[in-house]
Order: sequence, then structure tokens, then C-alpha cells
Amino acid sequence: MTDIRFQSFEDGELADIWYALGGAAVRHPEHFTPLMDAVATELLDRRGQGLNPWLEERFRTFRFADSREDAHANRQISPEVQRPDTEVVRG
Repeated sequence: MTDIRFQSFEDGELADIWYALGGAAVRHPEHFTPLMDAVATELLDRRGQGLNPWLEERFRTFRFADSREDAHANRQISPEVQRPDTEVVRG
């Protein structure tokens, strides 16, 4: 059953929304995960078994660059990474 909120979106647009929400859902799961899950459910309802290969093909060019950027951002905010100008306090 399709979600009325997504009726005016094409599959590609919905996939772009899902991909963009992924980063936000990792950082703020309490806020973005429900919407990301709803978008994923809608895409699965529309695309079925062909969803994963379609998403892989659609976002292949972004994935590796985003992975490097995400890793860099995670290192910047990680309390486990010592920075020369700060001292890490461990619990």
C-alpha cells in the first residue's frame, strides 16, 4: 500500500530523498529514522526485488566519495581520536 505522502514523487526522486536522509538518520536517529524507514518501505513497495540492484546502480558513483567523507567527519567528532590541541577525557 503506497503512502499518500509520496504520491507526487517519482521513484528516482524518492530514492534521492532516501539517500540524503541516510546521513541524517545516522547522526540523529530519533528524528530522521522514521521518515527514512517510510521512504524505504515506499521504494520497496514500488520496486520490489529489483530495489537493491537499482539503488546500487543509482548511487554507485556517490558511495565511495561519501564513504571517505563520512569517515573523515566521524574522525573529526570521535572522542577516541586525540587531537593535538585537545585532551581526550575517557569515562
